[in-house]
Amino acid sequence: MPAISDVNDLQDMNLDLAGSYWLANDIDASATVGWNGGAGFIPVGDAGSKFTGIFDLRGHTISDLYIDRPATDFVALFGYTDGATIKKGTLEAPNITGDDCVAPVIGRGHGTVVSSVKVTNAIVEGDAYIAALIGLTDNGCTLDKCSSTGSVIANQMYSGALIGGCYDTKVSESFSTADVTSTDDAVGGLFGYIDPTTVISDCFARGDVTGDRQVGGAIGYTAGAATVDDSYSTGVVTGNADVGGLIGERTGAPAVVSNCFWDTETSGTAVSDGGTGKTTAEMKTKSTFTDAGWDFIIIWFINGVTNDGYAFHWVMPPEPTPDAPRETVAVQDKITLECVRNVEMAAGGRFRIDKEGKAVYRSRYARNA
Repeated sequence: MPAISDVNDLQDMNLDLAGSYWLANDIDASATVGWNGGAGFIPVGDAGSKFTGIFDLRGHTISDLYIDRPATDFVALFGYTDGATIKKGTLEAPNITGDDCVAPVIGRGHGTVVSSVKVTNAIVEGDAYIAALIGLTDNGCTLDKCSSTGSVIANQMYSGALIGGCYDTKVSESFSTADVTSTDDAVGGLFGYIDPTTVISDCFARGDVTGDRQVGGAIGYTAGAATVDDSYSTGVVTGNADVGGLIGERTGAPAVVSNCFWDTETSGTAVSDGGTGKTTAEMKTKSTFTDAGWDFIIIWFINGVTNDGYAFHWVMPPEPTPDAPRETVAVQDKITLECVRNVEMAAGGRFRIDKEGKAVYRSRYARNA
């Protein structure tokens, strides 16, 4: 399993598209700005020779990846994947320009698994199927515990802050705060378009969305009975027709939208083709979601500070700030301490001693108790 130690190793993955790779350390990819006559990095895999291997970032970061190929399709770190696995790491400040299927991580993912991948401060521009994580997914793709921040600019249809277009895709416990601006239709704070076989669960969108028609805080357009559960959006939504706080437009056999919400005050709209509108105060109240059956034991948390007071995922929350500390449970005596240590091992929590010498425990289950 080849180790990737620098940006040259990263580029050389094109020599073996079926390989299994892992990052040995963080990688500074800023040199790609001057590569290939200014066009930057050459995407790994394309429509004729797809990447089918494994890429494990092992918690490391690739920073400042640059690709400028405005007349080329399938533009990303991985241009086109088929049955591949991409997992566990961050792309920081990628700057990506292409034609269709353009994004930082994957241009088009076919039957691909993407897990615990984060894109931060992205700048992405292109025509159709443009996003801050993956341009287009199909054929049984799965996306789990992923996120994106930054900006997306699209000149044609199907643009999203997370994925531009989803076909036969499952997405869970993922979010985006990226802003999306398009001159065309099907624009969303998570997904520009989802098809009838797509399933979305436990996701949220916080970015602003601007387009022409079919503009939604989370989903721009869905044609058919897709499934969207336990998700929300808060961003400003602006368009000329079919504008919705959560979903812009549903056609055909309408998507099944269950226990989903949008903020009517921050979004600037009281209408949506699916979901339930709530005030900002209601959107920051835990009971709004627990009354709807959301999982606030393992998946969701809310503490009034982190994520501007909105609900967030315990696994990959928005970046913490000094004003948004993690909730903790103080341990007062040795007997309780021993119990906590046992619970920690069973539940996957964390134990530490603070500056005052007090034992403090963070439990994945008890943080919102």
